Amino acid sequence: MKTVFSISLLMLLLLLTGHACGSYWFKVVDVSPIGLTPNSETNFTVAVKGLGSNGAYVELVFKNLSEGLSVACPKMIKYVFPAGITRYNCTLRAKDIAPGNYSFVVDVAAVGSPSGKKIAYVDVLAAMNERAIGDQLDSVSNEPNLTVSAPQDRAKRTPAPGALLVVILALLAYWRMRW
Repeated sequence: MKTVFSISLLMLLLLLTGHACGSYWFKVVDVSPIGLTPNSETNFTVAVKGLGSNGAYVELVFKNLSEGLSVACPKMIKYVFPAGITRYNCTLRAKDIAPGNYSFVVDVAAVGSPSGKKIAYVDVLAAMNERAIGDQLDSVSNEPNLTVSAPQDRAKRTPAPGALLVVILALLAYWRMRW
């Protein structure tokens, strides 16, 4: 009986250490299509997915914005749950810039999390009548998303380090109690 108690206590401690070694990993999985005219603004959505075993507060970071473009989000920091998707509503403002295609990087910042960036593309359309602008924006939003995602690192998908040891000790304890 004393052996069973000590093995059970050891398994409990290993489970607690495995839970304490949780992983934090967040990735930007989607940025809605963005199209606007010079001297205007438009709303877009950024979706962040929690891929680790723990949730955390995640901040959006916008990098490599072209001159004349600025991004504002009313709530830049939100809690992202593990295996959940959190959406950020943001606004892009364009000053007097030339029509064309622009891009910028949307990244996440969270304690202990690696980079999970994605490139966002912006179509700045020449000033036309409102109906033609609406038609062009509809064609941009109907294009398929042709992004290629990198394969997930196997180490980031494995359970906490003590999980395998806990399973082995549980089998040993079961085997010991049967005899």
